[in-house]
Amino acid sequence: MTKPDLAISIVNHSNPELLHDCLRTLFATTKQCSFEVWVVDNATDGRGVEAMRRDFPQVRWIFNTERKGFSANHNQVLSKARARYICVFNDDTIVHEDAFDSLVRFMDQNPRVGMAGARLLNANGTLQNCAFRDMTLSSALWDICFLPRPLHFLKVRHVHPAQYGDEQARVSWVLGACIVVREECLREVGLLDEVLSPVGNTEDTDWCVRAWKAGWEVAFCPDAVITHLASRSFRPSTSGVDKVRLELWRTRMAYFRKHHGRLHEQLLRLILVGTLPWNAFVLTQTLLRGRGSLKEYQRQLSTHARISELGLRGRRE
Repeated sequence: MTKPDLAISIVNHSNPELLHDCLRTLFATTKQCSFEVWVVDNATDGRGVEAMRRDFPQVRWIFNTERKGFSANHNQVLSKARARYICVFNDDTIVHEDAFDSLVRFMDQNPRVGMAGARLLNANGTLQNCAFRDMTLSSALWDICFLPRPLHFLKVRHVHPAQYGDEQARVSWVLGACIVVREECLREVGLLDEVLSPVGNTEDTDWCVRAWKAGWEVAFCPDAVITHLASRSFRPSTSGVDKVRLELWRTRMAYFRKHHGRLHEQLLRLILVGTLPWNAFVLTQTLLRGRGSLKEYQRQLSTHARISELGLRGRRE
């Protein structure tokens, strides 16, 4: 039996409207390559599933009995699917004309590319950051710090400039909303790391860096365009601690430990602890100037305090 060109892995997080639009645009715009679609139902309430199975009978479904994280969900498909390329794909997406056909053509024309990502757009049509340089301690510092407006450019220094142009480029890593992996690369590099990222965050960086270390290239393919309705699948809490951001920094510590050793991890912990006074000062100043609500101030401050605790916790372990 001939393998399809592409297998696409999508996780259903009980957002039937989003997933339905994703599937509708995927099937309507992918016309040249052969492909199959897998949907992992992440122990949802079942809303909209029957309708989607009726409207898209060609989709293969996997039903979880308990909720799993990003890596564990997609690893089920990465382990089962048999195609020349497999794509880890978000449900909060709208596929533009020829996007997946372009990705398959690009991979066919570039045999040393093991993983590739598409150009991602926000809902309003503006560019979304999707191609990146190496993750470094300095980029972590600028990311966690509140910076005055003239220094905001430091927060995007880790973004690869190729994403603003129309040329293909080799990049350090691409966003996990859409990553196509070559079958041979997957066999060498392995699945997404469920230990580093049991919930979600930084698994895409880790996966791409592992591909580079194994001798494969990671690339940005601007011809493939996808709208990514960021954070629609996992909506951050508007009250209390921002658990998504807290998990982001926990996984980044795990990433630095895995790829750069204990020294880099400890230096990142120092950044998490040392930046708390500055961030608390900026937040307090913003509140006193009437530029933010007390509720938002409390949420942000408690989140940064918990992030700082992550750094301190390592000193007691």
